[in-house]
Amino acid sequence: MVEADATSARSASPSLEDRVELERVRIFIGHAAGNMINILIGAVLIAIVLRRDGVSVTLLAGWFVSLTAVCIAVAAFERHVKRIGIDAGNCRRLRNVRIAFGATMALYYGVAAFLAPATGNHAQDTFLFIIVSAMVMVAAMGYAVMPMYYMVINAVSLLPLTAHFIWEYAAGRDDYYLLLICVSLVWQVVVLVKARRVSQTSIDAIVLNQRLRDEIEEHDRTKEAIRHMALHDVLTGLANRRYFEDMIERALSNAEREGDRFGLVIIDLDGFKPVNDRYGHAVGDAVLKVVADRLHGMMRAGDFCARIGGDEFAVIVGGVGTAGDLMLVADKIRAALAAPVAVDGRAAIEVGASVGHALCPDDGETADGLVVVADGRMYQAKQRGRSQASLAD
Repeated sequence: MVEADATSARSASPSLEDRVELERVRIFIGHAAGNMINILIGAVLIAIVLRRDGVSVTLLAGWFVSLTAVCIAVAAFERHVKRIGIDAGNCRRLRNVRIAFGATMALYYGVAAFLAPATGNHAQDTFLFIIVSAMVMVAAMGYAVMPMYYMVINAVSLLPLTAHFIWEYAAGRDDYYLLLICVSLVWQVVVLVKARRVSQTSIDAIVLNQRLRDEIEEHDRTKEAIRHMALHDVLTGLANRRYFEDMIERALSNAEREGDRFGLVIIDLDGFKPVNDRYGHAVGDAVLKVVADRLHGMMRAGDFCARIGGDEFAVIVGGVGTAGDLMLVADKIRAALAAPVAVDGRAAIEVGASVGHALCPDDGETADGLVVVADGRMYQAKQRGRSQASLAD
């Protein structure tokens, strides 16, 4: 059952590719504040250049206010993302929205050169190229995990500026613009190729990190499976004797420290050997599983149940105040195990159980002392007949 659940959980978990994409989007989204400031600083520089070239204050104010509004919208969007979180279901949609916002901001840079009324202004166009190319480089460095983003930024900002250079060269055959065209194209090729290599390194690091997490999780699952096998009975899934001994020592330590009381119930099946002799071990194992299920179903949050022998079980009962309370628990266990067991369509098999109990600290303050008392009462009950509960001394 445990292995099946673990296998199901692994099959339902996102693929490595999906987890890498999710991590990339988480890194990509969430750095609006600093980047918006850089964009607005660049916009101020562009506005200064354009104003010196004669662009009206009204046009520049409208251009700058519109760009600022987009920056504010990006900041609001990223706060919204922090509030709702990024998961496998929404990461691609959020990524595309954020790229669209970035492209809108970059487009304002791209059209800046077309706002100037004058043509052939070498200084203006050179400064615009420096500012826009710096923005593309910052995007490439800051968003290396998302190559699509800085490629779009380049396409909507630097390519329109390059188109402006081409127009100017075609209109006036000015060799300076031919130089700007060559510099712009070479710059884009060199920077974007290098940025793509950095991006691949960043993405590979994310992939490696996810694989390391997978290996750590697999190691933890293996360790937990080994621990579970070491502390649990393979047949019934209940705790084994080793786990029982550890838990009763913990209960004793807690009782000594906190002054709590707890009970120990020992259960021995009465008619189990004849079941094995008559029907075989397969049916006997099935009966033990049913018994374990019934015991497990009766356990409360503070109780602990273990199979400590072939047909012997033990229950540590927390939160009991008196021997009478513990007797009630023991009697409920006995009654639950007295019900016939149906296995593989056979006639109901009657097994039953004899039950003994011990209360800490009244009957003992050590594990061995409590087990001896509970065992003794269980054997007294067995001598009185099948399916009996012990009586207090």
